[in-house]
Amino acid sequence: MNTAKAQSDPRPDLQSQPLGAVVEFILTRFHEPLRRDLPDLVERARQVEASPSEQRPVGLASHLEQVRLAVESHLTKEEKILFPLIAAGRGEHALMPIRVMMAEHEDHAQNLRRTRELTDDFTVPSGASALWRDLYRDLERLEADLDEHIDLENNVLFTRALANR
Repeated sequence: MNTAKAQSDPRPDLQSQPLGAVVEFILTRFHEPLRRDLPDLVERARQVEASPSEQRPVGLASHLEQVRLAVESHLTKEEKILFPLIAAGRGEHALMPIRVMMAEHEDHAQNLRRTRELTDDFTVPSGASALWRDLYRDLERLEADLDEHIDLENNVLFTRALANR
């Protein structure tokens, strides 16, 4: 997972940026890495689940595959429907799509809670492989990134778009 650089970059002041710039920031900082990193997380979870350890996270790979599908669907809806509307300055007409996206954000938050349950809050058992340790570290980064992503959309982009600012 390649989020180290992105996490070290401070978030620009997006309250004062045009909405199109906020959308571009979201696409670059969050959407592109999610599309790139989620399939790898699923594959690594499969490998960890295949380990002989009794402490392996059973069901994690299938859960992450469902997360990947839900997130990719969500990103596509934002990119094809909502973001063009907002970037065109027509965000005040986007109340229903925004409500749908916010409901899906709640679903994503629930999925993150389930990931924590399946990984015992990202607790790596003693003697776990480097792959296992790296997977849990990257899942924790995914959680932080999704939290930041959702907060930015809900509390900056959507709020400003509905106010048409």
